[in-house]
Amino acid sequence: MIAMLNKTIDTARLRTFVLLCAVIAIDKADQILLPAVYLEVCNEFGAGPAALGMATFWRGIVQSIVALAVGPLGGRYDRVKLIAMGCVFWSVASLFVGSATSMRTLVISRALNGVGIGLVIPLVYALVADLCPANLSGRAFGVLNFANNGGAALGGFLATQLADTDGAVAGWRLVFYSVAVG
Repeated sequence: MIAMLNKTIDTARLRTFVLLCAVIAIDKADQILLPAVYLEVCNEFGAGPAALGMATFWRGIVQSIVALAVGPLGGRYDRVKLIAMGCVFWSVASLFVGSATSMRTLVISRALNGVGIGLVIPLVYALVADLCPANLSGRAFGVLNFANNGGAALGGFLATQLADTDGAVAGWRLVFYSVAVG
């Protein structure tokens, strides 16, 4: 799929596009992590599904609000730099999720995670639209969607495989640390 775009997009734009696909894939993997490790998190914190649902709820609400606010920023400032800042914020928040000591800190950390992702995702789509000529935009967004769904599949699979592992770090925590450095 990337090869099809390679014939008509210069190397620098193609490299940027591939990195944006990776960002989208990691985002979707990140979204699927908490539901994939609910059981282990519930057991560690003595929480029920409703408490974990709050973590997912607040991440989604914060991400949505930030995504609405980021549109004007993307028109005024360098999108690549804003995406990079959002990725750093998102990574740090994922480290906080993995380091949570209570349900409260997990919910707050997950909401902070939404800030970073809310900043990144709209700008990724805008940058892809800027990078690709109009006659290739459908193909480019198809590849981006492929990366998105691939991230969900891979994230869910890896999270469930690692979630109940024992070691120096609980498996569910390792999952969030892995995404933070991904």
